[in-house]
Amino acid sequence: MDLDLSSYELFLFDVDGTMAETEGLGHLPAFNAAFEQYLLPWRWDAQAYRELLKITGGFERLKAYRSSVEPVADGESLPSDALLKQLHLSKNQIYDSLMKEGKVTARPGLVNFINQISSHDKSWGIVTTTSYSNWSSLWRSVLQKEMHRPPVVVVCGEDVAKKKPDPEAYHLAMQKMGVPPDICLAIEDSDNGLMSARQAGLEVVVVKSQFFADGNFSGAKLITNEFSDLMPIF
Repeated sequence: MDLDLSSYELFLFDVDGTMAETEGLGHLPAFNAAFEQYLLPWRWDAQAYRELLKITGGFERLKAYRSSVEPVADGESLPSDALLKQLHLSKNQIYDSLMKEGKVTARPGLVNFINQISSHDKSWGIVTTTSYSNWSSLWRSVLQKEMHRPPVVVVCGEDVAKKKPDPEAYHLAMQKMGVPPDICLAIEDSDNGLMSARQAGLEVVVVKSQFFADGNFSGAKLITNEFSDLMPIF
């Protein structure tokens, strides 16, 4: 590994796919359960969801999918924005239940990676454009009890006007911490996340995930399969 991770002071993590395989094990089944709950004849398989993940944000994903489908019957209307917002809230509640049931675990090596950061007086934070509720579900049910220190900054989708690949979320995290990009390292799993961090001036480590393993990742400082591949840091 030709990247000196110890030279960074603040490690900024994406959430979905990066910290845990939440997309396939959490979000996708939660979406399908919500469709069934709202009696919508929509069902997403892994391949369809892979394409939809090119759109950041669950509500935005729902609207994009709505624009690609036709009503099942003549005269039937597609769900309104208001209904999709309700569905998305229900989906997030289902996702929270899946987290509490232990359906998702941290990526291999993630906990040790972050605890090494903390033990050497480095800081870590969250830069995601998923919702606070989804981040909180993962934190409370999967990560919190294992971490020596909590994140020093958390930026979620509600905090920004533009989601990844726009750099706004990373700019906001650095602004909150009062730090320049050269002491920060972003950890991402997708091209959208990579572009977001690079446009904000950060170096990026890509940890490949289930749905983005075949990404381009042009501009990444390092590409790896698991956090355990990055150990030891110091």
